Amino acid sequence: MEESAPQLGFYSLYSPCLLCVETRSEDGDLGIGTAFHIGDGYLVTARHVVEGRELTSLIPASDGSVSLESVEVIYPSDPTVDLAILKTNFSLDYYMRSVRHWGRDDVKKVDHIEIGGHLNDWIGDSMVLMKVVAFGYPPIPTSPDPRLVAVRGEVNAIIDPYVGSRNPLFIISPMARGGFSGGPVLTESGWLLGVVTSSLLTDHAAPELGYGAALTIEPLWEMLFENKIFPASNFDMMFELRHGWGVDEDFFPAEKLRQLKDRDAGRGEI
Repeated sequence: MEESAPQLGFYSLYSPCLLCVETRSEDGDLGIGTAFHIGDGYLVTARHVVEGRELTSLIPASDGSVSLESVEVIYPSDPTVDLAILKTNFSLDYYMRSVRHWGRDDVKKVDHIEIGGHLNDWIGDSMVLMKVVAFGYPPIPTSPDPRLVAVRGEVNAIIDPYVGSRNPLFIISPMARGGFSGGPVLTESGWLLGVVTSSLLTDHAAPELGYGAALTIEPLWEMLFENKIFPASNFDMMFELRHGWGVDEDFFPAEKLRQLKDRDAGRGEI
């Protein structure tokens, strides 16, 4: 019987794609948030984590490094969308190529978070009680440095808010803590369900007493199309979703199309 390749645990598999975002306001107040890698050095975070603030550090959870001089911040054209894309020199090439687990080269590793294909019109109550994992960097008392935290939970509800976001929000059971903003909410299969953007509160309650909310991924796809960003294997899904944005094959880089068609030809999908 052929031995199957060992698999990393969920946390170990996806943690290399996570980064801690540290910022400073004009008044000197420090802030902390989360970003995640979607491929080719592009990081996603929440808009409010970086907008109007000085970016002081991007700290990878494990391998890799980021030069702040390389960072370009891209905001959505819709001011109500609480997302930002950071164009950076972050790379996990060395991790994918040279880091070995259990002394083996066939252990599954990933170098980016795969974005889901569920657009807003496809979201329904069937997603309620879906199991999810949220990643983030909430401040931990007595910890000398930022530590990546993962929490399991489920989707409790889906709402169309009447203020703020024009897109649906997933209400998730993991406790809303500062530092999770910008972090990914992944399904058990490892694809991106949404991005943590807010804690929904009543009056002036502490964030920990609110509901955790994750913005759906349609506005992220809109940003990628709008800015012609084609990251990693997320290009595959982007190509599949192209009709929703009214673009044809000429919209995409020839090299990306060639790679996609060569791959599909190898699978017999022509």
